[in-house]
Amino acid sequence: MEVLNNISLKKGIVSHLFEKVITPAKPAYVAKIAVVGIGLEEHFDWQSILENYDIAKKSLAKALPKNKFELITSEQPLQTKEEIHTWLQSMHAQNIEGLIIYQASFIAGDLAATIARWLNQNVIPVLSWSHDEITGGRLSNNRLCGQNFLLNIFNSCDVKYSWLFESPNSDDFKSNILKFAKSVYAKASINQKAVGMIGGFRVPGFYDCELNELSLLNTFGIKVDRIDFQTIWQHGEQFTDAIILEIKSELLNHPLCKFNNVPDEQIEKSIRLSLAVADYARINDYLGIGLKNWPELFDHYGIAGDGAGALIQDLGIPVADESDMGALLTMVLMNQLSLGEAVPTLVDLSLINQDKNQIGFWHCGGAPTKLINEATGYEVRNHSILENYSVESSVGMLLEFLQKQGPVTIAKYQYPDAGKVLVWEGDVRSSEMAFRGSYAEVEPRRNSAEDILSTVLNNGLDHHWIIGRGYLQKGLHELNHWLGIKNIEIDKSKDHLYGRSN
Repeated sequence: MEVLNNISLKKGIVSHLFEKVITPAKPAYVAKIAVVGIGLEEHFDWQSILENYDIAKKSLAKALPKNKFELITSEQPLQTKEEIHTWLQSMHAQNIEGLIIYQASFIAGDLAATIARWLNQNVIPVLSWSHDEITGGRLSNNRLCGQNFLLNIFNSCDVKYSWLFESPNSDDFKSNILKFAKSVYAKASINQKAVGMIGGFRVPGFYDCELNELSLLNTFGIKVDRIDFQTIWQHGEQFTDAIILEIKSELLNHPLCKFNNVPDEQIEKSIRLSLAVADYARINDYLGIGLKNWPELFDHYGIAGDGAGALIQDLGIPVADESDMGALLTMVLMNQLSLGEAVPTLVDLSLINQDKNQIGFWHCGGAPTKLINEATGYEVRNHSILENYSVESSVGMLLEFLQKQGPVTIAKYQYPDAGKVLVWEGDVRSSEMAFRGSYAEVEPRRNSAEDILSTVLNNGLDHHWIIGRGYLQKGLHELNHWLGIKNIEIDKSKDHLYGRSN
């Protein structure tokens, strides 16, 4: 997994003012990963086994960020079924969330079987790691054969696993270890946590925006709190007019702000809503927010909620428009898997540019301001979709801009139970603003734009998509392995832009 040009480190346009007045974020989650060496002193070079295990532990400690992971290691490689069971039970008592097994040498079969049984009773992600050894003389460790032996027993006992055969000195070692470790982190950090659905339910008629809540809890460990608008609106009354006006002034007078046609009252209401939601999310430690940004906000509060969602997302709190639970889940998983670096945003698939092999993604104007393309800036606008009906009755605030160029991942866990997902990678390229709102054109890395469109339409997939910054496909596939999620394969477009249901 690769995240480039870390946009998450940027400040949003007004996020510094929000952080002065809302509840501070809770400390970042720390995932516990246990590391154990396994070997056999009787037939192999025990001194080299000890030395290599020491190197392995130091390499793992160097590869994993200390503020996100705690490594718990066995003092030396374990050899017997009794030793390994006692050690694993002690790890269970410490609530470990992932296990790395270092293949120090060939092993006894009953030791492997003991591990397999324990993993079936205590289901956590497990990585089997081995690497090359000295050649040209006696077989000093027999590591690869030992790894093969271990995983044969795991397979026979129906133990799910990942494996790595790579030297700790390899250029790819850190990225491969992180691929496993980040999946452990994402899986553990969302377990028994909640998301908030502001407005209570999905928007009218958007059937693919609802998910089965029991499936969401059973597969991901995520619970859903449904909160009515009045509760949120009352929560926002604590923020003074002076705070609201300071944020408004910063937003409208920022050098990147090129235009504003939203009445002051609507901007101020939108800012108050964003402060209320952000603070409520921080207090309840929500993983993210689903925002029912119409019709109630239009009809009863006289604002558009998209711009409020944009400002909330600048604080590292994912917000899915139109209460899309699958979109919010995708944003949360991207956010946790990337350790907060993906800055995910919700979009519609809205255009295909065959000449440039690019897909245009658009939404109303609720993307985080961290994603603003500085070369073109942003505009504070009334809602363009409402303007299609009546310019006079249209309301705001929306933040409209071209999104930054760079590497991205597109994904969406699908209706009705998030049991399958389409994931692909690309790059946001230079483009004109094809439609007013928040807009980006993406060139796929490995597939054609026609192939992507064929897959979406042939399979009748959900209409919302999430753009996350960086190349996250390998990491998401690793996480899906541990969650039991099916990866949708990309179809080859067989007949130009024509297809049929699968």
